[in-house]
Amino acid sequence: MKKTLGVWLVLLGVGCAHAPKTSGEAGTQPSTNAEALSARADASYLALDFPSCAERFSEVAGSCADDDCRATAFYRAAGCAALGGDASKALGLLKRSADSGYLEAEHLRFNPELTSLHAHSDWSTVVARVEANRQKQPDLPPPAIPIATLGAIDAYGSRRVNAEIVSRLLGYELGKPAVHSKAFFELTERTLREKYNLAFANVAFVYFFAGEDKFRAFVTVDMVDAEDSHRLRFLPKPSGHPEDPEGLVARWRAFEERAFQLMQSGELNPSEPRCRVTHCPISFGHPELEPLETYFVEKVPAAADALARVLREESDAESRASAAFLLAYASTPEQMVERLVPYIRDPDSHVRNNVLRVLLATQEKAEKPLVDIAVVVDATSLPETSDRNKSLFLLEYLLTDLKPDALKAQQAPLIRQLGPLLVDMAALNQPINREPAVNVLKLLSGKDLETAEQWKAWLAQQPK
Repeated sequence: MKKTLGVWLVLLGVGCAHAPKTSGEAGTQPSTNAEALSARADASYLALDFPSCAERFSEVAGSCADDDCRATAFYRAAGCAALGGDASKALGLLKRSADSGYLEAEHLRFNPELTSLHAHSDWSTVVARVEANRQKQPDLPPPAIPIATLGAIDAYGSRRVNAEIVSRLLGYELGKPAVHSKAFFELTERTLREKYNLAFANVAFVYFFAGEDKFRAFVTVDMVDAEDSHRLRFLPKPSGHPEDPEGLVARWRAFEERAFQLMQSGELNPSEPRCRVTHCPISFGHPELEPLETYFVEKVPAAADALARVLREESDAESRASAAFLLAYASTPEQMVERLVPYIRDPDSHVRNNVLRVLLATQEKAEKPLVDIAVVVDATSLPETSDRNKSLFLLEYLLTDLKPDALKAQQAPLIRQLGPLLVDMAALNQPINREPAVNVLKLLSGKDLETAEQWKAWLAQQPK
């Protein structure tokens, strides 16, 4: 039986996994102000404008109608101040967060945005106050999505940078909690590019919701050396704004937002996906969500061409990514594949991820190859973890669906083309990188080797 991908790649909010909450009656001014100010603060955070980010999250705290919102906003402001190098301001903001009732002590201790504060004398005082806040609420249930425990750190793609170097830069410890931080990752990527002459660097943080690695995270730092910049070959960035057919894209984005809220509250189980098509990125298994899927089932088949136009022309990458997921509801697998394959090299990694996810889920259920193997082989050279692992899962499913003679004809050429890449990925710790690489190696070699060193030795014996 074929194995499903079974994981989510999660960005826990735009920053440190805690977006400021707002309160008050819907439509009241305090809530509206907090939401608008929070959007401005997030924009500063994403732009790595840390002084502005700290000021704007402080403004959010001033507009909050309850202590929970206020505590989280001051906490976000402290992260920005620390990343901007203002330790005194960051510690002051953390004290205000603690005074407002902030109680996520584990997040505080392991947040990489705050690592620079650990050596300051006031740090232990702040931690103690947050821990005291938590102890005042002993009956508070644990979060439905807890902070991840770090499983491993991998480095891939560079001849100059290894896992030891990236581990030192990230500062994470194996077996300890690992907090996602988009800004900290971007700063790390910038350091890698500048110090080691890289054309590309990206920190991928993958969180497992189910299985033997449940609640563990694996970090892969993907890199492209400057001399290998040909790997960064993408389609031109679209600049249009085609119509959203039947409001499908807007509804999909609303569905994702609400589904994630339900996951965070424990009302939706991400390990039990329920949907009516082959690809199910998020479960529809909640009364609020089921009517949305009914709408997608009814409306997408007639709107498939219009959704393909969104994928081709829309400048907003999130809308293109939503269109890719929606095309899973096309009338037939062939129609879906025809509309998705041209965008495997979209300039945005989220769009590429969604295109490949739908293709591999569809091929997994198919009884015959639906995608040209050469197209998939080309996709394995793309720069990010989410590109390669899905390309290799897709290749695995394609090879499995070939007749024996057809598979035999593919073996030698694919070993020559992909052998080094497959062996390198077989040595990685990240399960969804290693597993498809090993499975493809088994299909191409007819062997069942156990270790990366054994695969490396096998490859060395193959004809060049």
